[in-house]
Amino acid sequence: MKVFFTFTPAFNPENGGVQKTTYKLGKYFTEKGCHVVYYSLAKEGHIEPSDGVLYHSSEEGKEDNPNNIKRLETVLNKEQPEYVINQMPYENPLRKCLKANKQKIGYWLLGCLRNSLFSVKSNLRTKLYWSLPGWAFKLINHPPGLQLVQLRHWLKHRSYLKAMLNDHDRFVLLTLANHEELKHFVGNYKKEKVTTIPNSIPGVNPETLDKKEKIILYVGRLKVKQKRVDLLADFWEKVYAYLPEWHFKIVGDGPYRSQLEEDINTKNLDRIQLEGYQDPTPYFERASIFVMFSGFEGFPNVLPEAQSYGVVPFAFNSYAALAHIVNHNRDAMLSKPFDTSDMANQILSVGQDSKQLEDMRYAAIQNAERFTINIVGQEWLKLFHQLTGSKDLGNKNETNQTATNQTATSNKQ
Repeated sequence: MKVFFTFTPAFNPENGGVQKTTYKLGKYFTEKGCHVVYYSLAKEGHIEPSDGVLYHSSEEGKEDNPNNIKRLETVLNKEQPEYVINQMPYENPLRKCLKANKQKIGYWLLGCLRNSLFSVKSNLRTKLYWSLPGWAFKLINHPPGLQLVQLRHWLKHRSYLKAMLNDHDRFVLLTLANHEELKHFVGNYKKEKVTTIPNSIPGVNPETLDKKEKIILYVGRLKVKQKRVDLLADFWEKVYAYLPEWHFKIVGDGPYRSQLEEDINTKNLDRIQLEGYQDPTPYFERASIFVMFSGFEGFPNVLPEAQSYGVVPFAFNSYAALAHIVNHNRDAMLSKPFDTSDMANQILSVGQDSKQLEDMRYAAIQNAERFTINIVGQEWLKLFHQLTGSKDLGNKNETNQTATNQTATSNKQ
């Protein structure tokens, strides 16, 4: 079995969620006896994969450079894959190339949507505030203006998503919440073309439970538009005086770092450390609580990663996928969106109740087990086998209803 991944960033699992997900799946498929090929449209910045073969563009310009698309076509014809997993279905030149070569080579084309479709719908005012000059934001910050922006966004993404559904044989979403988001944009769609497979983590680490310290941890990019790190200092200001033995460690870097340092100094906050960009593993091993302030995410790998080390997540309930990843009041706590007082009160309650915190640690590890690569990888292999049960490999858009019904059924279980 030959599996071919396509993506636009450089192949480096340390540089982003798509890259990390691709790396883990490629490693798993290789261990199961598959021949794995990666094709990155980036020219530079790669690391050599330990599993599989890496090809990449030889010129700048990624998917917008026709020579890079031609090189991809050459590699496809050389490798003759059975399954192509397109990690960047929004990229039109890439998608069109894969569709054009599909019938000629005879592979199954799978598109993976890695982001929330409601990132704008649920966070429009915040995104506009941080994206536009002040005068432009004031000009549009009223109900008719915001509705007009929402309508433009809906029309644009409706067109994109219909093309993606049409061009891929199967469309893979990360959570069941994404199905409702998809329906919002395109209306009714062929359910048999859409399936659900989450991102994965390597495994769980219960041996770290006896290493826990009184540490609250944030891991992620220091940027505002998505991660809402402008709320970090405000949150800690409401917590630190009531948890005098606890420390707040922030692992990550980004454009908001200098402003965050200023926020901390202005508020004269104690026991808060900016660790910069680091391997988060040692921090997960020692931390007891994980905080996340994002306004939107597709599937935040960092949540099951934190849980796999027995770190209890606290997050704003600001996007629908969260409820499909963690369980409120059992292995995580979800607070009102962007309400730092609500999150602070939840953390004070759990942080001062050692029995509840311990119970939630064990529950977190139990929840994380369902996202381990051995379980998620099996879902991918099951999808492959269902697809190849179809009669006509050359015309996959309208094939074997039995196989597609099995796919839909498996996702309801």
